[in-house]
Amino acid sequence: MAIIQFINGLFGTEHPTDSVVEYPNTEYISRKLRRLLSDVIVIINGVHAYHLEAEIGDDENIAVRMFEYGFAEGLRTKKILGGGQKISVKFPNARIIYWETTERMPDEVVLSLEFPECGNYDYVVKTFKFLNYDVKELEEKKLAILLPFYVLKLREQAKNPSRRAALCAEMKAILDDLVAAMERAVENGLMSEADGRIALEYTEMLYKELYQGYDEFREADAMLRDKILTYSEEAELKGKKEGKKEGKKEGIKEGIKEGIKEGIKEGIKEVARSMLADGLSIVTIKKYTGLEEADILALV
Repeated sequence: MAIIQFINGLFGTEHPTDSVVEYPNTEYISRKLRRLLSDVIVIINGVHAYHLEAEIGDDENIAVRMFEYGFAEGLRTKKILGGGQKISVKFPNARIIYWETTERMPDEVVLSLEFPECGNYDYVVKTFKFLNYDVKELEEKKLAILLPFYVLKLREQAKNPSRRAALCAEMKAILDDLVAAMERAVENGLMSEADGRIALEYTEMLYKELYQGYDEFREADAMLRDKILTYSEEAELKGKKEGKKEGKKEGIKEGIKEGIKEGIKEGIKEVARSMLADGLSIVTIKKYTGLEEADILALV
């Protein structure tokens, strides 16, 4: 499952790919009736919680928001200990994904918490700077699920009209790399066939959202559409072939089953013949072979 591979790659965990995944409701209402809505929280095997926030730019309040979301999720699964004298609140493991990178963006964000008579504690959340990695590195980190967002790479540069013509060739190369990486991700089990098709469709949707207003990028858009159609056609053809193979396998299995049944029937008949030859009654033969009287008489 793509989300399991993604969590393992981002957090360095080793959850089996057949783990049970849950997505709890991430909307919380505070006591002051303020609505809190985190991006994504994933629960694996009912035990391991992961909180993900995605940011397009720098946000100085992100550490506060991450703490609020984490605390709200912790309250949802809180445990009452010591006969009600103690409440245990477990925060989910958290990451912030920055889609674009500036010099201001930190490697981790820190919220310093001061508790009188209890001491000071730092709530630390690591960040992942997406565009600091190339397509191959994202693939190696098993983060194939993020590949569609790589079309963000030229977003800011494309705003400059004098740069667009030169950027078109670079964009084609990026799209080539993305499609090839997604195909490999499916082959290597990082994504299913269905996930691969969805990732390609999202790539096109995001590409159009970012660049459809620029004439210089239409050629690259047409190339991407052709690649998506080709991929879909090849996947469909592969599915049909696999279906035929499965059909043949099932046919062979059914043939073997029928052969075994016929063999057993013939064996029973041979036993019945021997019993007849030994002079046993039809009633006795019927009792021990399960054959009908007419079938036994037909052996005479």
